[in-house]
Amino acid sequence: MEEFKVGDIVSCCRGVPVVLTAIERRMVAQIGAKVVCVSGEARGWGRQATPLLLSTDQMIVVAGDRLAAYFGVEEALAPLGALVNGTDLRLIDAPPADMWFEIQTQSACALVVEGLQVAVGDASRDSRPALSMAEARLLSLAA
Repeated sequence: MEEFKVGDIVSCCRGVPVVLTAIERRMVAQIGAKVVCVSGEARGWGRQATPLLLSTDQMIVVAGDRLAAYFGVEEALAPLGALVNGTDLRLIDAPPADMWFEIQTQSACALVVEGLQVAVGDASRDSRPALSMAEARLLSLAA
């Protein structure tokens, strides 16, 4: 993220170019804040990577047979905090001196961040349906 600047064009996971309109860098200062630690395995089979820390309300792209069976769609957005399972998606205390990047794009999209499709922008503007916290939790429990 340190190399990106406002105005850069990136490719969303569907191959559509989008313009970065804002990049905000801030330090996590809230003591006791919780984040989701996403292990390498959650980002791809056999993937050994440094854990990725994301906020609990970050929307990610989910897909699979259970999603199709329960909700009748092939892909949807789900809040990451609802998918916490204690293994490859763990809720942890946020490192107090950690730097976070928040980006905005000219249009809602999903970007691949270290192997994970992460929603950027207003989820309701994305062409994928967005699951509520309760719906995403149901999907998680069915796994």
